[in-house]
Amino acid sequence: MRPTRTLWNLMGSLQNVIMVLSSVTIVALILVQVLLRYFFMMPLMGVEELACLCGFWLYFIGAANGARERSHIKADLLNVFIKNERWLSAAKALSSLILLVLATLFVEWTFSYLRWSVKSWERSPALSIPMVYAQASLLVSAVLMLFYFFVEFLDYVRQVLGYSPFNPELYQSEQECE
Repeated sequence: MRPTRTLWNLMGSLQNVIMVLSSVTIVALILVQVLLRYFFMMPLMGVEELACLCGFWLYFIGAANGARERSHIKADLLNVFIKNERWLSAAKALSSLILLVLATLFVEWTFSYLRWSVKSWERSPALSIPMVYAQASLLVSAVLMLFYFFVEFLDYVRQVLGYSPFNPELYQSEQECE
């Protein structure tokens, strides 16, 4: 197995673990809060804060995973107007380049925001948890999306040059066969 395949699969697996753990934690926190509040009449303060912190990681790693799988929301009408495969790939490459520039700006903004968050060391109201733990998910997600958009851009450039498309799903099926 190639190192790039291993890295790609490892990144996907790590993202899936984070998303599953975040989801399970959020469900467990809400279940505990409902049981305590409505059945035992003893509400627990701060459960919403913990769920929100986990939600940050769930949502933003989920966004990065959407970029990895290329299942993020797009308004892709290029297929309707451009019938030539090479021209279509060129238009998609341009679109991906614009997305790459925007993702680079997003990384810069989230890095600045995280730096500010570390300096200000703001804390959640009830539990005094440093918000930097939740806000770090923005930077991690932005870096992952930048990487995945770069891979997508390279894929379309390869297609413009006449090479076959890069297909991340092939890594999964090849890995299962080995």
